[in-house]
Amino acid sequence: MPQQHSARLLRLLAVLLVALPSSAAGNAANNATAVGAAGHDDDRPSPPCSPSDRAALLGFKAGVTADTTGILATWAGGDCCGAWEGVTCDAATGRVVALQLEAPPPKSRHYVEGSLSPSLAGLEFLQALVIRDMGRIGGPIPAALLRLGRLRELYLEGNMLSGAIPGSLAKLGSLQYLSLAGNRLEGQLPPELAAVSGLEQINVARNRLSGGVPPSYKSLSRLAYLDLSNNLFSGPVPGFIGQFRNLALLDLSNNSFSGEIPASLCTLHSLTDLSLSHNKLAGQIPPQMGSLRSLNSLAMDGNMFVGSIPASLFIGLQELWYMNLSRNGLSGPLPTGTRNALPSLVSMDLSHNHLTGDIHQFFTSLSTAIISDVNRSNKSPSQQIVLPQKLEHLDLSGNGITGALPDFTRGAGLKWLDISSNAIGGQIPISISKLSGLERLDISRNRIRGVIPASMAEMVHLQWLDLSSNALVGRIPDNFTRLRNVRHASFKRNKLCGRIPQAKPFNLFRAAAYAHNLCLCGKPLPPCRKIDKTRDLKV
Repeated sequence: MPQQHSARLLRLLAVLLVALPSSAAGNAANNATAVGAAGHDDDRPSPPCSPSDRAALLGFKAGVTADTTGILATWAGGDCCGAWEGVTCDAATGRVVALQLEAPPPKSRHYVEGSLSPSLAGLEFLQALVIRDMGRIGGPIPAALLRLGRLRELYLEGNMLSGAIPGSLAKLGSLQYLSLAGNRLEGQLPPELAAVSGLEQINVARNRLSGGVPPSYKSLSRLAYLDLSNNLFSGPVPGFIGQFRNLALLDLSNNSFSGEIPASLCTLHSLTDLSLSHNKLAGQIPPQMGSLRSLNSLAMDGNMFVGSIPASLFIGLQELWYMNLSRNGLSGPLPTGTRNALPSLVSMDLSHNHLTGDIHQFFTSLSTAIISDVNRSNKSPSQQIVLPQKLEHLDLSGNGITGALPDFTRGAGLKWLDISSNAIGGQIPISISKLSGLERLDISRNRIRGVIPASMAEMVHLQWLDLSSNALVGRIPDNFTRLRNVRHASFKRNKLCGRIPQAKPFNLFRAAAYAHNLCLCGKPLPPCRKIDKTRDLKV
């Protein structure tokens, strides 16, 4: 769903500063400038690039059969340290220290086709090699790259590289940042890589790698970023994961990891982003996960977790702004009694589990304030809910939740509310219009009764509205014609009657959106029948 993709995108962007340390390419360029400033007068020209480095670069260019980026067209003339795009030289020595080639957007039109030439191993002073999103660079990773003894950063992302990850990369003793994401690499993680003790980042996401995490990797104590997502990895989450004390991001999603969450994972107090989504993990969620107090993002959806949701997740994770526990086998009541515990929460998805409990109490636990009031009609006391301003996405669909929706006082920040496929009753409160920022509202497949409040016409940002499969009566309010941004609406399987609002978009939806009601009429359904008052008969 678009909101889920958006939420995930926000989650990944939020850890970018942690996940991508200062670029060695940028550092190399800065160092080159600093060396030049310290070792030369301002009026002295920098030396031309080394002939051997120029030959190595031209060897790479010779392996390219097509280039729609225009980058390699600049590789002309004798001085590769001048106008050759993507090439950075040391200002004092003229040796190439960084090669950074990235295709400009749109990626569908800009690419480089060819192979990764072993001649790059001739750049013996290279500190950073970045060939990113070139799209059609294929073939194996050259084992000859082991000769780049000064290399600190190796990014070969978004290409079509194939074969195995060469164990010879373990010879790159200075390597700190390694990313081979978005290729067609196969086989297992090379155990030899554990010899590179200074590694801070390993990213092999979006490949075809298999097997487990080699036990030798327990020696990589400096790891701050480990992304194995979207591969074919299997086996347990290694118990030695707790030895990575600097780990800020751990993404194992979209693999076949199995077993339970190791207790050692709950000791990673520097962890800000954890994704275990779409694996075969089972057992209960450890309550000790509430001690991961630096956690900003927690995604554990699409597994086989059972048991209740530990209250410690809501109480202890004060910095959490994204939580996704959907599509598991979680049961028990919704967490309550945790009011004001998650002030930073932006997105929460608990959908498609077996959760129970009262929806009113759950909203009360989320509320930043509870305003007591007296109902004017029957003088009974009531409570009005103030939702956190940061909360944008809440999905509780596909559970066994009961109760009735509360009265809302404020909640303009909420953009997505899905409580469909539960056992929620009561009526739609008039105060639901206070959720004025809602773009998607789905309360379908519940037991909600009563009329549709005309106040909902004030929710002018709505794009998706689903009230189907309830026990709603009366008519669709005429003032719904104000909801001009609605792109999807469904009122089917209720007890509604009367004229459908005869204005866009409501008179343009398919008839199925209004099916199985008592007597709705008007486009797109048949015209309403007139009443002959003299005979009190429909004609």
